[in-house]
Amino acid sequence: MERHPKQIHVRMSEAEVERAKRLATDTGMTLSDLIRVLLQLPSSSIEEGARLVVIDRTTAAKLTREMRRWGHHYNQAVHALNAIAYYLRANDMDTEDVLEELDRASDKLAVMQPGVEALRRSVEDVAGSVIAALGR
Repeated sequence: MERHPKQIHVRMSEAEVERAKRLATDTGMTLSDLIRVLLQLPSSSIEEGARLVVIDRTTAAKLTREMRRWGHHYNQAVHALNAIAYYLRANDMDTEDVLEELDRASDKLAVMQPGVEALRRSVEDVAGSVIAALGR
C-alpha cells in the first residue's frame, strides 16, 4: 500500500518552481513534503491574511533551551533583589551587604545578556526569513 496514493498537478511559473525547489532544499525536504507541510497550515489564518511562521523542531528546541536559561538567571536575580528587600525591611543589612547583594544581582543579569541577545537574533532571523519568503 502506497503511503501517499493521490497526486495533485499544479501549474507554476519557472520562478515559482525554482523558489519551491530552493525552499525545499533549504529546509531539507522534498517538494512533496514541503507541500504537505504547507497544507497543514490552519485555513482560518490564511483566510484572515495572517502571517504564519513555521519553525523546525531544532530551532524550536534551541529557542526553548535559551528561554529556560534566561528564566533561570532572571529568577536568581529577582531572588537576590527580594532578599535585599527582606533584610532591609528587617533592618538586618548594612550598606556593605546591600551593595554586595546588588552586585550579585547585577552579575546574574549580566550573565543573562548574551542569551537575551542570542534569542533576539534567532527571532530576528526567523522574522527575516518570513519576510523574505513573503517577498517583502
